[in-house]
Amino acid sequence: MKIASRKKWIMAIAAMLMVCVCAFASAQSYRLGDEADEIATIQTALTQLKLYSGDITGHYGEKTEAAVRDFQKRYALKADGIAGEDTIKDLYAAAGITYSGSSSSGSSAGSSNSSDSGTFRRGSSSETVRQMQEDLKKLGYYTGSITGNFGTLTEAAVIKFQRANSLSADGVAGPKTLAKIAQKAGSSSSSSGTSSSASSSSSTLRQGSQSDAVRQMQQNLKSLGYYTGSVTGNFGKLTKEAVYNFQRANNLSADGVAGPKTLAKIASVMSGSSSGSSSSSSSSSSSSSSSGSSTTLDTSGTLMKNSSGDEVLKLQKMLASMGYYSGNQTGNFGDKTRDAVITFQKKMGLTADGIAGKRTLAAINAQYNKSTTSSGSSSGSSSGTVLYENFYNWRRDYANGEYCTVYDPATGYSWTLRIMTKDAHMDAEPLTAEDTSIMNKAFGGNVTWTPKPVWVTFSDGKTFIGSTHNVPHTPYHLKNNNFDGHLCVHFPISMEKANEIGPYATSHQETINEAWDSYLAKYR
Repeated sequence: MKIASRKKWIMAIAAMLMVCVCAFASAQSYRLGDEADEIATIQTALTQLKLYSGDITGHYGEKTEAAVRDFQKRYALKADGIAGEDTIKDLYAAAGITYSGSSSSGSSAGSSNSSDSGTFRRGSSSETVRQMQEDLKKLGYYTGSITGNFGTLTEAAVIKFQRANSLSADGVAGPKTLAKIAQKAGSSSSSSGTSSSASSSSSTLRQGSQSDAVRQMQQNLKSLGYYTGSVTGNFGKLTKEAVYNFQRANNLSADGVAGPKTLAKIASVMSGSSSGSSSSSSSSSSSSSSSGSSTTLDTSGTLMKNSSGDEVLKLQKMLASMGYYSGNQTGNFGDKTRDAVITFQKKMGLTADGIAGKRTLAAINAQYNKSTTSSGSSSGSSSGTVLYENFYNWRRDYANGEYCTVYDPATGYSWTLRIMTKDAHMDAEPLTAEDTSIMNKAFGGNVTWTPKPVWVTFSDGKTFIGSTHNVPHTPYHLKNNNFDGHLCVHFPISMEKANEIGPYATSHQETINEAWDSYLAKYR
């Protein structure tokens, strides 16, 4: 009786509120520290029920956790403060928000049948969407990653296809659109006849293949940092994504199929005869072009009074170009160089001891890259030194507390961040109030969770493509930067891993992949 009365009361509240909001919930649970678009919906629902009075941020903070726990207690749910599927269902029902469920959860026959029967739109996620993306890519309408997630690129591709085939161009893939896509994709593949079947021989490896050649390719891609799975000889999803990412990084047709050109390129990069790979280029970036050794200090050493040599000369030149040093550039670390280092350290909030250690050298690199990038003299764009490399392969190369420079190619703005932590992504803080101001200008004066593609240069001069937002959320350390919180910077990881983490991580990966396609088209 208690359960029945509770359900009636929930339905009565839902009918009374008459709120016409539609949410696509995933089977994922949300808990303290998580970030996702759906958390903003959860916060909205809690606000409507007068359980939450904080900002709608999309970040699962302590206030959100407490509000969820209050809701769970009120509705006789397990009061653990975690927004799991059952909690989300009841919460949305109480707030009058339509719960559409997860197409991948398989928790009800109804949702499963409706997903298989055939209507997919932005926000959908399933194997059918993945197949549709592959077909649209084959037909030349889709240029994004094959993820199974129906995002903005997929929607645009569906609209283009619909317009070209006299269908209602609404971006929704219903039965008619899906049938037409399958028909066209089938005819295009069959028209290639024996040539396609011939290409599926030992010279072409694709998903489903199983051979020693696949095993060797997996081993090579693992050595190059693209493949993170087990070396099995079985060409599965992880292998396909590794091939796809390698192709993207080396300006090949990115379809996840390892044909003769792709296999030759992998062998070429492994032998060291090509610098096209993002992983191989990382080892030579210190000596390449404008962001190489001439403009980057070696952070592994320490420069202090009475030091001398090329690194001191470089230090003096960089400090002089930023207005901190006005003495002779001799390569000898004297009193004037020490005073310039102290002035710089004070400006950056570092220990002002006049000794250029790892953190000071990293900060000088970051500030120098920032000043030259924003003036257009050393953005790294024309020299092709921006890297697309799996974050998990290099995230430990830079210490917490170091500095890095973010460059927004869309606006030309550049700002400095201080690294906090690095796990699935990098948590960081704008270094100064000026950095916060410049960053917000790059976002058009808006504070938003919407991912922005950026290039991030670290203390050794390497620049990686990434994606960030500008919403402050706890915790944070810097108190005088007009940014009461930290932000997140995402870098390339496998789409499969991003999907495991959640929708927000997936949206960042889609943004990064789109930006990388644009970068390759423009600069390579």
